[in-house]
Amino acid sequence: MTRRQHEELAGVLAMLITFAVGGAIVAALAGPTIVPIAAVLAIAFAKGRLVVLDFLELRGGYHPMRIALIGWLCVLLVAALLRSVLVGFFG
Repeated sequence: MTRRQHEELAGVLAMLITFAVGGAIVAALAGPTIVPIAAVLAIAFAKGRLVVLDFLELRGGYHPMRIALIGWLCVLLVAALLRSVLVGFFG
């Protein structure tokens, strides 16, 4: 790993930690309404995308695993949002 790659990876790690802390703060302060839940899920998508692209080294070029992993991430986050909406709607 070159020095530049190491610095880029450290920057991505710092961004992931920031996203994690920001998501935890939003979740703790917001309550059970749908807007903060959607914000936390958007932050979770950003974190998951960074992990797939940078830490699994799938950023460069077209790779079927990249599409599959980001698709799986989308499926999980949509399911979590639907669950939150249904719980909020039906109590």
